[in-house]
Amino acid sequence: MRAAEFHLFDRDHVAVLLLLLLLGAAIIWSGIRRGRDADRWLGPLLGLLLAAYGVARYAELALRGELSWDYALPLELCHWVLIACLVALFFRGQLAAEVAYFWGLGGTLQAVLTPDLAQGFPSWDFIQFFWAHGAVLLAIIFLIAVRRFRPRPGSVLRMMLAANFYLVVAGSLDLVFGWNYGYLRHPPSHPSLMDYLGPWPWYILSLELVALASFWLLDLPWRLLRRRG
Repeated sequence: MRAAEFHLFDRDHVAVLLLLLLLGAAIIWSGIRRGRDADRWLGPLLGLLLAAYGVARYAELALRGELSWDYALPLELCHWVLIACLVALFFRGQLAAEVAYFWGLGGTLQAVLTPDLAQGFPSWDFIQFFWAHGAVLLAIIFLIAVRRFRPRPGSVLRMMLAANFYLVVAGSLDLVFGWNYGYLRHPPSHPSLMDYLGPWPWYILSLELVALASFWLLDLPWRLLRRRG
C-alpha cells in the first residue's frame, strides 16, 4: 500500500500520538502497581527497543547505499537523547537521565508533535520516526514513574552547558563540511517551531531562549517538591 503525504495531526498522526499516550499510561500504571518487578523487565525491554531501532536504521542505510557523512552520523539532537536514554536505562547514569529528561521532553516531544516527514503511515520513514522518538518518550516516562528519576539542583545550568556543547560540536562540523545536523544551517523543510523563530542564524539564538525556558519549566515541579520536602 502506497503511503499518502504526511500532514500534521491527520488521522495517522493523531492515532500514533494516542498510542503513545496509552503506552505511557501503562508504564505509569506498572510503576505504581509493580514497582521493582516492572524495573527488572521493562527497563531492558525499552533499552532493547531503542537499540533495535539503531541497528535497523543503519542496516537500512547500508542496504540502500546511503551511509553518507552528511546524513548517517549520530549528530542529530535526537540521536544524543537516544544514547542518553540507553545509558540511563542500562547503566542508571544520573547525568544521562537528566539529558534524556530535559532534552527529550524539550526537543523530542516537539519533534513528535511537528514531525519532519514527507510521507505518512505505512511508509517506513513514518514507522522509523515514531519508533525512535516514541521509544525515547516512553523511556523518559519509565525513568520518572518506575526508576523514580528526579533532577538534581543545578540541572538547568548543566543542561544548558550540555546543549551548547552539542551546538559547538554539531555546528562546527556543519560549518566545515556543509552539513545540516541539528538544523543549524537551515530549518526543516516541513512546518516546525523554527518557522516562528526568525531567519538563520537568529533562530539559533531563539532556540537557546526556548531551551532555557523549557528546561526551567521542566525543572519547576521538582524544584517546588524539593522546597516542600
